[in-house]
Amino acid sequence: MKLCSALLLALPLIGAQQLHQCSHGKSVKTSSPSWINNQELKDVNDGRIPVTPARHTVDLDLPPAERWLEIGQHYANQSDLIIEYFESMLPHAAVVAIDKIAAHLVGYEGFGDFGDEMKGYAEGLGLDLGYVVAANLVYQLESIGVNCSNWNNTGPTGQCGDDSVDEIVWLESEHYTKTFNDVVQTGYCTSVVTEEAGGGILHGRNLDWNLEQELRSMIITVDFTRGGELLYSGTTIVSFVGILNAMAPGPNGFSFSMDARCQGGKIWSNLLEALAAGAMTPCQHSRTVMEAATDFASAVSLFESGNLVDDGYFIVGGAADGEGAIVSRARNRNVDTWMIDESDAQSGWYRLETNYDHWQDVPSADDRRTPGYANMEAVGKDSINTANLFSDVMTVWPTYNPHTDITCIMSAKYGDYDCSIWMDPEDDLE
Repeated sequence: MKLCSALLLALPLIGAQQLHQCSHGKSVKTSSPSWINNQELKDVNDGRIPVTPARHTVDLDLPPAERWLEIGQHYANQSDLIIEYFESMLPHAAVVAIDKIAAHLVGYEGFGDFGDEMKGYAEGLGLDLGYVVAANLVYQLESIGVNCSNWNNTGPTGQCGDDSVDEIVWLESEHYTKTFNDVVQTGYCTSVVTEEAGGGILHGRNLDWNLEQELRSMIITVDFTRGGELLYSGTTIVSFVGILNAMAPGPNGFSFSMDARCQGGKIWSNLLEALAAGAMTPCQHSRTVMEAATDFASAVSLFESGNLVDDGYFIVGGAADGEGAIVSRARNRNVDTWMIDESDAQSGWYRLETNYDHWQDVPSADDRRTPGYANMEAVGKDSINTANLFSDVMTVWPTYNPHTDITCIMSAKYGDYDCSIWMDPEDDLE
């Protein structure tokens, strides 16, 4: 009954979206001038400050409604930032509608225990439940925003089929100058899993969401425990029960990060179909994998399966040589799994993913792949370590750019889970 009510409430919002289509729906040439070559944009990176996220614990042995209560209470005095975020992204009428719709979705089958977790989080934050549920659908809701200045102009936007990128369209040429003047929100990233000379796997990840400075301060590291022991550590943002990347330590440990694929496809049809089918968001699915998998192989298998609201890439690392993979997912099936393979003479010792299928060429307007490969090759397998993966790959232009919110370096073998939030220079905050 609640699902039916939510779908009925959503119909006017779907109509409003169709009346307010941004120009990202118009196809432009993939040969548009690349943002990567723009020195003014490159200069925006200068002076940004890496800050270690606050660290919290979620005890998975607690009832779901109690797991996030303490964290919510800790950030209750900042909860208005969540409402402000949605109001900056959507018109007020849409925010009100989403609040009502989302409250009806808390019992949705695909959420499982996460629905009760959201209830406890909302209680702790002192927010209406609808806002917390909406925060957990933020990737889906961002794609219905009618503030065109919010759209990413350093990456792909639009749609693609389940196993091709033929329909990708480009925003770059039309909104090129907005990078310098407007808030540009993205879901684009770079991830790499690599073997190292001593045996083992390192995992680097940049999240390029372009969050506001205040929201970046709400990015946190969470240690998820079970039976009093650390199960895994993950990165998330306050009010969000899913995870953006995570690492389970130990000789059978593994890590994952997620990159956007095709900007999720046709968002509203995806979301409505998913609600009926009981699909999970990729970030929630990732939590179920981290809590069910026992090693690298089982993690890859679980990422390959399950119904998702959106397409995505799951980049998975293990603890031993050869344990690295990029899982390219359509919503209802696995499209491809690309393993580290030493027999591959070209870059076989690592796998790097931006936001394009690895078997397809990348467009000149957003070629972050080629510089990423070049930086990896310049370091080399014999020299790669956690320090230079950070300094010589993940924080080098254009892998690291003004949209990069966090950089994480993970190693299940060593138990390392180190993340940095990129904050603006203090002069910019005065």
